[in-house]
Amino acid sequence: MKKKLCIMLSLSMLCLTGCSSAENLTFEELMEEVNAKHQAVEQVTLDDISKYEKDVKTLKESFKNYGKKTEEYNPEKILTREDAVEDVDFLFDMLYDCYGPYESMGGAKVFDAREQEVKNELQTYENLTVAELEEILLEELNFIQDGHFNINKSMLCKIKMPFFFREVAFQKTGKGYETTEGEVVESIEGYEDMDALMKRSISPEGDLVYYPVLLKDGDFWEVLKEPQTCDETLTIHYTNGKTQELKAESYEMYVDPSLREPGGQMIASRKYGEIPVFQFNTFDNAYLKETLEGAETLKKAPISILDLRSNMGGNGIIASQWINRYTADKVPRNTCWIDTWKGQRMSFAEDEWIEHDNRLIILTGKFTMSAAEWLLDYAYNVENVLIVGENTYGACIGNGGGTVSLLNSLCQIFMGSGGFMAFPQDEEYFQELRGFCPDIWVPAEEAEELIVKYLEKNVD
Repeated sequence: MKKKLCIMLSLSMLCLTGCSSAENLTFEELMEEVNAKHQAVEQVTLDDISKYEKDVKTLKESFKNYGKKTEEYNPEKILTREDAVEDVDFLFDMLYDCYGPYESMGGAKVFDAREQEVKNELQTYENLTVAELEEILLEELNFIQDGHFNINKSMLCKIKMPFFFREVAFQKTGKGYETTEGEVVESIEGYEDMDALMKRSISPEGDLVYYPVLLKDGDFWEVLKEPQTCDETLTIHYTNGKTQELKAESYEMYVDPSLREPGGQMIASRKYGEIPVFQFNTFDNAYLKETLEGAETLKKAPISILDLRSNMGGNGIIASQWINRYTADKVPRNTCWIDTWKGQRMSFAEDEWIEHDNRLIILTGKFTMSAAEWLLDYAYNVENVLIVGENTYGACIGNGGGTVSLLNSLCQIFMGSGGFMAFPQDEEYFQELRGFCPDIWVPAEEAEELIVKYLEKNVD
């Protein structure tokens, strides 16, 4: 009730400020708009969770097989058809017994059908290599939309890479989208909904503008290894009859350079004038003291920056601890974690809007994942939080779980166990493998520089 009331009040305040174009928004007006958007997300509820509950006796027996390994993995090892079928039986039994999102992804009806498809494929072989079995599994299990799930570190599904088209900056006015020269966009070929394509961003000069941003499929390891190019151009038609072709910048996944070397930096602090920046790259109990001290530092500042661009997650409980320390309050989440072992809803607090006068800017990138995304879920319920950067990785539906070693092939199956995450039914909120979308879209590598430049121009 409190949250709904706050939404109404925020929207009313926006109406009173008038209908200024987004590019002319003051920082205060921007935060009012973002607050209203965040407040509008309602906490997910599930009336019946009994179907997600796992059999405890079966679980105990199955977990004896977690991590079992008697020899080294060899992709060239030759398997008989019978060996491969035994591995498939073992894998799908483990999925049934242990995999938390099993029911949410269709349950036995879907998984049994795919198991049969795999076995039908195996009937075409007398013998096959481990690598060939792995290829079959990757193809047939790609319905498992889970950012954690992988086979020998090969991901089943593609991530959504953001491609930025920044050759022309647009402003949103009463006429629609127009360039700084006053040319009004009439249409963009192939895209009826221009609002879905045009994303609020920051220009090199530190002004709010709009750029087209496309999300394209990519293999995580390939994206991490080298820059990716977009296979699509945008054709812009203007009301004055002019046509313009826009090309996307190549996409390179941002990772803290220190993390590309052994012993990379996990905690860092810096300042821009009076604006403190706190960065932590893991949710690890080994850094708990320093991590929570960072929350204490930021909560005291009128404006602060939390850098999660290189945070791959870890212990999700620390996400709750951090946001609670920052707000000095108990912050609820919008998602719902179901413990399938216990058949329990693991919600920590009822839906509520947490008031906070100070501004927290959270920087995100495609390398932001898992527990770092949990923190964003909490942060959506805190007043005056602004998310800047790229869409996150999208790895929340299951947990990190553990590795299952198949009996004969020794294929390593990394899968969640014991639970799954239910999300609000809002396309604009979180989606697995797409992640959370930022309030302001900028390439992750430039996020800190650009938001500081914007603040320097717009905050006294």
